[in-house]
Amino acid sequence: MRKLFYLLMVPVLSYATPAWFFNIKHSDNDIIGYGVNYSIDKAKQSAMMDISHSISVSIESNVDISTQDDDGKAESNTFIDSHTTSKAKLSGVEFIKVQHEDDLWYVAAKYDNSPIELKFKKRLSDISSNEQQNDYIKNTPLVLSLNDEIQYRLNYELLRKDNLWQIEYENIIFPLNQKNFYRLFSNQTSQNISIMPNKKVYSTGDNFFVTISQSHPAYVSLLYVEHNGKVGVILANYDSLKSFTYPNKQTESALKMSNPYNKTVKELYIAIYSKNRINLAEFEGVSANRLDESNYNFDKLIALLHGKDFASYTIKIRD
Repeated sequence: MRKLFYLLMVPVLSYATPAWFFNIKHSDNDIIGYGVNYSIDKAKQSAMMDISHSISVSIESNVDISTQDDDGKAESNTFIDSHTTSKAKLSGVEFIKVQHEDDLWYVAAKYDNSPIELKFKKRLSDISSNEQQNDYIKNTPLVLSLNDEIQYRLNYELLRKDNLWQIEYENIIFPLNQKNFYRLFSNQTSQNISIMPNKKVYSTGDNFFVTISQSHPAYVSLLYVEHNGKVGVILANYDSLKSFTYPNKQTESALKMSNPYNKTVKELYIAIYSKNRINLAEFEGVSANRLDESNYNFDKLIALLHGKDFASYTIKIRD
């Protein structure tokens, strides 16, 4: 059905497509994308978008929270909502067949979708020493797997490029599909702070609250990472004397989970412990407004966590 969508972009249904179209032979690790248009550039764009749809579905979600008080503490009714879109550009595509027929351009493109560990290993032939890794990213399933395959710890970085999350090492860049992106979500604790939600798996309508345990009085910040890497601040430098539960059942309204997708999704919650206030200016506090395109900040949050006391926990929300 997805292939028909791209053909319908121009009135070509009365034309017979070339015999090779939709019939390119390829290996199991290759993704083939097809595009057709009166313009060769638009036909190539359609082929790339066809591949992009296979690689990454961008899932947007929203935590609808009213205004925060002076301590950065969210108040009033909270509702976690979400919806799904798909949009991406892609680099690293090889155009393997282009044909002009009956005033139309037919394009087939190929993308190597083999495991990211193997793609890095092919490109990294002269590594001979370990490097310092970010305090958060080094304990994620994705980077632990890369370390095991490469046999060295390298300073990988997450970046947002061409509307996709990508992982980079010294100008070697590979896009992350949704499965690999989720492998950057991990449960971690430190000596000073831990975080535990009331459930591991939620359904629509379930109440959500989280218990934050801390060793000493400190400033505690609570952030969350949406399924597509957008970051929101729930608590900013909350002056906490002892361990607490948020939302407080006696003084605050419950957070209600919602998942209108047609599949289970994940979210990551991170609590940061600090003796001094930390600068969270580059992250947006959650509010009644949906987080916008400027909030793809998971890379910045990962950078912030280096050298900090933090804890993280991944939850699932069923469809």
